Amino acid sequence: MRRVFVIMLCVALLLTGCVKPESNNLLKADNLTIFYGVSSYAMFGADQAVIDDLLNQFSSLNFEKTTDKMDLASAFHVNFSYRGNYAKTFWVDKNAVFWLDGETQGYKISSGSFDYQHLKAIYEDSKKIPVGTHSRYFVS
Repeated sequence: MRRVFVIMLCVALLLTGCVKPESNNLLKADNLTIFYGVSSYAMFGADQAVIDDLLNQFSSLNFEKTTDKMDLASAFHVNFSYRGNYAKTFWVDKNAVFWLDGETQGYKISSGSFDYQHLKAIYEDSKKIPVGTHSRYFVS
């Protein structure tokens, strides 16, 4: 009986190593695109430090559903990609209502914090970069 218990315990421990974690902390990104409200300007690409900063901020968040509506006029649509493939996308408005991965269900932060003004500053600063300097970020 003891032998069966030890074998079952070993199998259980081995299988727990095979479970895919559901954590945002495993996300990787090497490219970033940001759209804002109804603006015709979109930010394509950023320095890796900016990408890592926004991804780390987002990855540290936990969410809960809310009935609050997204204010599309103040919403940023943020897309992360890694090696040309989709990694993560979210929308966030000035009231900290989030849409996650293409859903239109509203979410609020249940733990952690996200700096909307910092995201807005990154977007606004990108308008000052001369045209053509983002070309290294485009994936063909």
